[in-house]
Amino acid sequence: MNILLTSGARRIDFIGFFQQALKDAGTLGNVIVADPDYNAPSLQVADRSYVIPHQTDDKYTEKILNICEENEIEMLIPLNDWEVPKLAENKPEFDRLGVKLFVPDYEVVKKVRDKGNYENLLGKLGLKAPKTYFTSEEVEEAVKKKESNFPFIVKPRNGSASIGIEIVNDMEELKSAYKLAVHKIEESPLRFDTEITAEDNVIIQEVIDGEKYSLDIVNDLEGNFLTSLARKQLAMRGGDVDRTIISHEPAIIDLGRTIGEKLKHKGYLNTDVFYDGKDYYVIDINPRFGGGYAFSHAAGADIPAAFIALSEGKTMKEEWLSSTPDIELARYDLVARIDEEKLVDQTD
Repeated sequence: MNILLTSGARRIDFIGFFQQALKDAGTLGNVIVADPDYNAPSLQVADRSYVIPHQTDDKYTEKILNICEENEIEMLIPLNDWEVPKLAENKPEFDRLGVKLFVPDYEVVKKVRDKGNYENLLGKLGLKAPKTYFTSEEVEEAVKKKESNFPFIVKPRNGSASIGIEIVNDMEELKSAYKLAVHKIEESPLRFDTEITAEDNVIIQEVIDGEKYSLDIVNDLEGNFLTSLARKQLAMRGGDVDRTIISHEPAIIDLGRTIGEKLKHKGYLNTDVFYDGKDYYVIDINPRFGGGYAFSHAAGADIPAAFIALSEGKTMKEEWLSSTPDIELARYDLVARIDEEKLVDQTD
């Protein structure tokens, strides 16, 4: 079985998770990694490595399909937000090649990528999202009516990698942050990820104070709920979780089950959830593995093994779907030497 991980970037650990899962299953195969950056560390530990066009490039999907066909790929796991809509939209092409695509259906991807619609989307599921506004005038009116109050957070509605995010404490800061967010959208790949203008791609949300959780929601390829994996965030660094503690808090685990059972997504969703002492608020939903999964893996979960079993039509072990609670974990860095001779260039 050959597995393709796209946009491996710095996630050397993820490559190892899938390599070890293949070994433990007694399944012959390779873990192949594709990334647009020739110096991505993950390319150095993969069994085969490809440099590909950026996720927003028109040739991206064609090159991924070529890699799948050349390497007889059976599983494809994306690790970046920007590529997921293209992969989901072209699912019939992957089906034709016999590739099991661990990506939600395109309609689900569109829903969860639009943070401006979370109040409506999650409200229908009986869940909460922060109050959301689309213009500074709407915020000013809400503050005057005492329907809401500062601080607010300004961000792209299809945001990724913390691009264009600012917390503001008054109207002057808000208007400045709004203009800055528009500029950052125009200067980033986010502008290729939506049909709306940069001005219409900015939202303003109430800031939720409290405990922050990462919540992974795992379904099978039929959209059936498998598990929720929750982690309480203790520290962040560069937009990634740096320290965390495994949580089995029933309310947040049940929140994950609700999303999984109602959205019926295929594969993996990674969410950010805040608890203000009274309610849980879903802040973000990403339709792919999040980097924080590595903490749950270190605490005993093995979703790569579960996905391989699903692909092979074998029975999953319950132990793969849970992690040991109350374990505190911290991330650290590794260094990889860049060997360009290891890489296959697919950018042309």
